[in-house]
Amino acid sequence: MATIWLTIASPTTEAVVNPLLAACDDHFVPDEIHLLTNPGLDHVTPTLVSLLEDVVATYDTTATVDTHRLEAETDYGAIASFFVDSIATGTTDDTVAIDITPGRKFMSAIAFQAGLKHGADHVFYLHLQSTAYGRCYPDIPRTNVDLVDFTEVV
Repeated sequence: MATIWLTIASPTTEAVVNPLLAACDDHFVPDEIHLLTNPGLDHVTPTLVSLLEDVVATYDTTATVDTHRLEAETDYGAIASFFVDSIATGTTDDTVAIDITPGRKFMSAIAFQAGLKHGADHVFYLHLQSTAYGRCYPDIPRTNVDLVDFTEVV
């Protein structure tokens, strides 16, 4: 039984790391993380991988972080395949969560649709109810942050 986190790389590390921290605080601690990246983010990908591993280690879990690199940022089919295939390869005992917080809008839209249509257990979005952008999750007052699970909304 695996707990799987699917997310999108971003040059803003907080956009990638903060939702995972919020999910872990809410008792969703993955042991597999799949990070979708592209050539324009090669400079930040190693840092993101390290930070994602560190977050999960804080919760006494070891996670493997696999990166999936697009050949082009706008390869819409490959973006859809990343999410659909990742959901499909899980077993019925696995729990799959998609984080739609980071990434370009079209990437989040594809991830959202794939998650709802293909049976992800969670489709998370970290909503900041303030101007706390660029701040680390532990520094944001909990009254200003909401981890929304769209599988419970839609």
